[in-house]
Amino acid sequence: MDNPEKVRNALKSPDEELRRSVIDSLRGQDLGDVCEFIFTAMGDDSWRVRKEAVNVFVAAGPSGDFITALLELLRDEDNAGLRNSAAEAVIMLGMQASRQLKALAGDTDPGVRKFALDMMGGIGNAEFVPVLLAALHDPDVNVSAAAAEHLGTIGDTGAVPELLAAIVTHEEVFFRFSALSALGKLGIPAPVPEEIKQLVGQEIFSKVIYDCLGSIGDHTAAPILLEGFLAGRKSARCAAVKAFNRILQRCAPPERRELSDSLRRLSGSEVVPAFIALLDVEGKDNALAEAVTNLLGVIGDARAAVPLLAPYLTERLSSLALNALAAIGPAGMDALRGFYPHADEKLCGAMCTLFGELGYQAGDGLIREALHDPSPLVRRAAVKAAGQRGLSDCIPEIIGLLGEADSEFRGAIISSLQILARKDSVPVRAVACRLADSEQPQHRRDSALLFATLSDGGYLSRLVKDEDPSVRQASVAAIGKLQISSLQGILQIALVDETPDVRMVAAEALGELGNAEAVAPLMLALRDDDSRVQCAALKSIARLAPEEVLKVVRTLLPTARGLLTITCLEVLASLGNDAALGLVETVLTNGDEELVKLALNILSRHDGERIVRNAERLLAHPYAGIRYDTAVALAALPGQKTRAALKAALKKEENNLVRDLMKRLVKGFA
Repeated sequence: MDNPEKVRNALKSPDEELRRSVIDSLRGQDLGDVCEFIFTAMGDDSWRVRKEAVNVFVAAGPSGDFITALLELLRDEDNAGLRNSAAEAVIMLGMQASRQLKALAGDTDPGVRKFALDMMGGIGNAEFVPVLLAALHDPDVNVSAAAAEHLGTIGDTGAVPELLAAIVTHEEVFFRFSALSALGKLGIPAPVPEEIKQLVGQEIFSKVIYDCLGSIGDHTAAPILLEGFLAGRKSARCAAVKAFNRILQRCAPPERRELSDSLRRLSGSEVVPAFIALLDVEGKDNALAEAVTNLLGVIGDARAAVPLLAPYLTERLSSLALNALAAIGPAGMDALRGFYPHADEKLCGAMCTLFGELGYQAGDGLIREALHDPSPLVRRAAVKAAGQRGLSDCIPEIIGLLGEADSEFRGAIISSLQILARKDSVPVRAVACRLADSEQPQHRRDSALLFATLSDGGYLSRLVKDEDPSVRQASVAAIGKLQISSLQGILQIALVDETPDVRMVAAEALGELGNAEAVAPLMLALRDDDSRVQCAALKSIARLAPEEVLKVVRTLLPTARGLLTITCLEVLASLGNDAALGLVETVLTNGDEELVKLALNILSRHDGERIVRNAERLLAHPYAGIRYDTAVALAALPGQKTRAALKAALKKEENNLVRDLMKRLVKGFA
């Protein structure tokens, strides 16, 4: 530092950027020469200047005397910014400041003692636990409460007995709040401690006790939490419900049955309406909505069925609500049926869906009526439910809806007819024939789906020749899934269809038929202009003639690109033998980064030695991503060669991300 006076004056400048840059210029200088200015800047009005001062001080690696001087800044009660900056610097120094912090915990000033404990909590090292335990008995409640809070933050479960004891001896509400919160973070699920039982019934502690029991309580907490369901304050009721649900989720099966039985005894009681009142699917407390939804199902009170429609219609809660409604059973469905005439179309649709999903027989009449509902939403739900319930007498009504349906509705109708065809195929076949003669391609595609359900190869073979490619594609796919071997010739013809999508599906379908005679035409399909067709053909060949596929891949791989190369590698990985892995190894020289990374991944799983012998070249690869993946792969392998390769590469690596990884990996070897 050339001119201290100049620095001193600059720190008095109204220009914030000048003050900050002056502090930055002190970086790396002797701390004894510049400490005065850094400490001054820690109390600056600007947070940017203060932050710069903290960073410069920490980067200087201060010795014990400087840390002691830093801690003295905590005594400045007139400058909160200075105190906070000093505390931030101490926390950044971590255990370098432990000796001075421990000494400060015995200071005569309670404000300084509390600051010392707060910094210990900020550092979070278990070495501070004995100091914090001693501070639990500090005469100043702010200090003792801070000690309790930071014992919870550090997370040493050995502090639990002393925290429990302190709850009894300290009667200050503030302290007990802090101690209970800390126990909630520390505790391992166990019977409710006697010390906590003594506080039950004191309304002021209700919420924090329930929160605590949610973390540390086992099934023995049930009586306390059940009482909490009717607590005077809503926050306490919510805490009790969430705590009960948490314990229920983590209990072993015998204890879970015991808890569930205690909940079921609430069915029909006054608790259930109070419980339902807490259900708010649009609120911010997701844990509460999940807990109420789940516990309502366990209670099994039919009064909860209608309120559970709200979570059922909420995506994140839908599955949970469905389970709850299933647990309530027919009585809940009866309640929904009674509510149906009063519901809007959204709820009516949801109820139809529920009746179908839960197999509610008494709802069949309502489903039949809903097929004629003015709302398309309700009719669509009823169509789906009729299929799930197997209401084959509804087939004419469902077919009658085809004429007015949009694409989504048509999908529901066709899906339902596919299910109902198993009970009564005659009307479904009739509509399939009618659709097959339609002028609209979408209708003919639907007919292909229905003929597939009916296993009608004759009609499918006709539709394979349809003028619309989507119809041909659907028909070809259906033949493959049905494995109609008599139609193999039709599939082979489809291999030369003018539309690539049809040729691709035909190649897949030939593989599904399982006839080795299809290999020859599939070999020809490997010359297709479309890589998707080539890939489908290769996969089918691997399925039909695994003994031949290695030879095929060996021919393809030298000239393959992109998607076909990936498929070749996938086939080779499935073979996993020495010859196949030898071909995978050749891809390590490919110019495509992603292909090299895929080859590395395969070799990592099957034969890491092949990576080791290519390590020097891969670790010098122009793509950083390949160097990164190679380093990871080598680190997972045993032996001195991998360590030596990484150490050598680390000396030359220029990419920060890769270099940092290599440093960590090399350190891990030590």
